[in-house]
Amino acid sequence: MAQHNCTTKYRSLTHLNAYERGQTAALHKEDKSICYIAKQLGRAPSTERI
Repeated sequence: MAQHNCTTKYRSLTHLNAYERGQTAALHKEDKSICYIAKQLGRAPSTERI
């Protein structure tokens, strides 16, 4: 029997959609950190390439 130990909270291998891009841009304009933006979007910080 296979065990699944998936504890990842982030989506795997998906692009940002238009809404998320807008949110990222708006939060970046407010000088929010990449970690903050990623947490708000439920994404990994490495996804946020501003």
